[in-house]
Amino acid sequence: MRAPSLAAIVVLLIAGSLFVLVAIGGGSHTAPVPASSAAPPAPAVSANGFELTSTPIELPDDAATYPPGPHADLVNQRCLSCHSASMGLAQPKLTAAQWQATVEKMRDTYKAPIAPGDVPAIVDYFTALQGGAAPPAK
Repeated sequence: MRAPSLAAIVVLLIAGSLFVLVAIGGGSHTAPVPASSAAPPAPAVSANGFELTSTPIELPDDAATYPPGPHADLVNQRCLSCHSASMGLAQPKLTAAQWQATVEKMRDTYKAPIAPGDVPAIVDYFTALQGGAAPPAK
């Protein structure tokens, strides 16, 4: 008696697998109904004693730019790449040293696209803007 060839074994395994799959999934099936995308997300999930609650927020559509003045183009290019103009304009009145620290934090910590040479112009712009005068030209 001769042993079955490798090809015959592979064919039998594939045929047997198909038979089992058909037997398991027998009967007529309809396509599954996709979950509605209009359904609200789950309000909360919890695990291991912690609960995370979902809170919807509405973000403003803020296409505003910083007010005109010397260095406004630089401020718009550098600052608007990370946040809105209203975010920067809503800051409390800061001294030049505080603006310096803020701009350096944006550059160093948050990796804002600000070259070290741009920092003085940005600081001058915000300091003068909050003082009510036009930023000085350099």
